Amino acid sequence: MSGTLNESFCILNKVLREGAYVNLALNEDAVGAMARRIVLGVLERYYKLNYMISRLVPKAPKAVVRIVLMQGIYCLTETEMPRYAVVDESVKLTGAIGKKELKGLVNAVLQRVADGERPLPDKQDPAYEEVELNAPRWLIQMLKKEYPKAYKRILKGDETHLEHIRLRRGEDAKRWENAPGVIARTATGFFVRPDEGIRKAFSEGRLTYQSLTSTYAVLAAGAVEGKRVLDLCAAPGGKSVFYAERGAVVTASEKYPHRADLIRAYAGRMGVRLSAITLSDATVLRPDFVGQFDVVAVDAPCSGLGVLAKRQDAVLRKKPEDIDELGLLQSKILSVAAQYVKAGGILLYTTCTVTAKENGEQIAAFLAAHKEFALDKIPLPYDNKGELQFLPDGKGLDGFYIARMKRFG
Repeated sequence: MSGTLNESFCILNKVLREGAYVNLALNEDAVGAMARRIVLGVLERYYKLNYMISRLVPKAPKAVVRIVLMQGIYCLTETEMPRYAVVDESVKLTGAIGKKELKGLVNAVLQRVADGERPLPDKQDPAYEEVELNAPRWLIQMLKKEYPKAYKRILKGDETHLEHIRLRRGEDAKRWENAPGVIARTATGFFVRPDEGIRKAFSEGRLTYQSLTSTYAVLAAGAVEGKRVLDLCAAPGGKSVFYAERGAVVTASEKYPHRADLIRAYAGRMGVRLSAITLSDATVLRPDFVGQFDVVAVDAPCSGLGVLAKRQDAVLRKKPEDIDELGLLQSKILSVAAQYVKAGGILLYTTCTVTAKENGEQIAAFLAAHKEFALDKIPLPYDNKGELQFLPDGKGLDGFYIARMKRFG
């Protein structure tokens, strides 16, 4: 086990104290399978572990030591790792991070947990739902109000942990139907549990990981062959590449150079040529884009509450005011994007979240202010009048929102 707790600590420290995204942090560092399991396990039980610490430690420890305790408790309660090794390595780690004076505290707390002391809230405790759903109380109450029957499913996310793949254009789908790791076919690809063969095909550009709902966002544009498509907020590039594979002339736009590089890398791996990759702030009007595009796709920055299974860390740093701030940003982007759409063209607005403020209310406010646009039926096999709100279904589907609007003037 030597080194495993050091590995997981480094990643958790980046995520919990430095604000890094867990998926990026795990990809940036060469992390072993057990360390990865510990990182994801701690994040998935963050409120439970914090509750236990609050009951086991009279005075709340510093954040850095709290991480040592959280991962130690996780290992003792959720893994088969030897208890003596977990305690010993955790104590050594405490000294290695410059907290030698707290080695005794870490040792005592973890010994108590190893001996079976594991305090948890009862159903009358206000912390019960936080621990059960691994989310802050304000968020639970907000989602409970909007989705009284589905809020738990939204917060727990997709517990199957399946990935969705889309094959490169020209790849024989029939060859993949019974391939190892493939679970089920979808309208645009397959749900899978990635194995060596799938990972190899990914590196060769024969397929890509792209959520089913993300592919739906592209299908929502309808037939795009020969049409000019502007993909705003386009990184990492999945939708831009799919548009291009469907025959569109694609301009992918991003604000920052490093995010534009992600798009180039994605397109290069898939062997797809995009018409242009440009650097633009989506909230600032580009006169050269005005009235130039048949389809403008806005994949708006959002709270990400529809994909908590993939981004469990997202919920840990959310605050109520974040939703309002995101709403203002989304409104600015929509107002600018609208000016890029040709008469008769399509404006698509998508998010990977479920809140009314970011989705339905956002679009209602936009349409009230832009009479030249109207909702237009989304060409997907779901009953709709121009809007679709998907919720996590526990079978691989994410929470996702799509609005399709047509410009008439």
